[in-house]
Amino acid sequence: MNKEIEQQYGLRVRQIENRARYRTFTQGNALYIIAPTTESEMELQELWQMGTYLLMKGDHTVASLLPTRSGNMVGKVNGETVTLWKGSVHERNKQMAKELAKLHQRGRTYPYPVQFHKRIGEWKDLWSRRLDQLEQFWKNKMKKHPENEFDKQFFESFPYYLGLTENAIQYLVDTELDDFPQPVDSATICHHRFRSSIWEDMIVKIPLDWVYDHCARDLSEWIREQWLHSSDEAEIHSFLSDYERISPLSRFSWRLIYARLLFPLHYFECVEGYYLAKDERERKRYEIELYNILDKTNEYERCLGRFHDLLKHRAMSFHLPTIHWLKN
Repeated sequence: MNKEIEQQYGLRVRQIENRARYRTFTQGNALYIIAPTTESEMELQELWQMGTYLLMKGDHTVASLLPTRSGNMVGKVNGETVTLWKGSVHERNKQMAKELAKLHQRGRTYPYPVQFHKRIGEWKDLWSRRLDQLEQFWKNKMKKHPENEFDKQFFESFPYYLGLTENAIQYLVDTELDDFPQPVDSATICHHRFRSSIWEDMIVKIPLDWVYDHCARDLSEWIREQWLHSSDEAEIHSFLSDYERISPLSRFSWRLIYARLLFPLHYFECVEGYYLAKDERERKRYEIELYNILDKTNEYERCLGRFHDLLKHRAMSFHLPTIHWLKN
């Protein structure tokens, strides 16, 4: 691996370490991240442009994409297609909410068209398509006897999550019909799936994690993680208060956050992941994950019912429509 990097990028590598999801190495004050990718050259060009813009705007925690000696966005390491990113080793801002708000603020001023990573305004179609695909798969599986415990749990749980998804889609449609977006609701640079670990494990931001969407995407996914693992309401209140000190949210934003939390993304990812898994070890991980999801169904439902409590102490108080069967 070391020789391949030296040949393709002209960098001497002394030692490669595993850090979170990636392999990394350092040279002086620079951190290099070797990140596998399935993105095309044009898709990577778009992410590179986003990252370059944020660096220009003063976010020095963003890693820059290094081309190979031949000018390609991707290289080959151990037969795997990879990208190489360079960032600076530095102390991270420990106030994650404020840092996220600043990222979104800067991202809203991004002046270039986004083609490949644009998700703003596409939630309804994406959710509907995903639901239709999984429902058809479920119907086909139901024609057979369950082969294992995962099949059985999937058979029994899917109707509930189908109903929850339909609620999410309807809430989203109503939001887009009833409410008016404000400047804060402009598209910005977000993450595919924002989790605390994305920034806690890496001291730089890697554009491979990014999409162009509404800030509600990142906020709802962070809240979802808390609900699934800790449900610490005080921490959630604190996080959202810190965020809004930098970037206050509109009623439209809050409704989008709630719509996305209604959509059971964690369930979809788990079921899809299990049936696409290539080995038994991976399937076992998804079996445990589904068990935990179903075990926490009532708690997650209670969190959805209490969501409006998060708005009680906000600087601007909004009344949001409720889902009556979820009412606390």
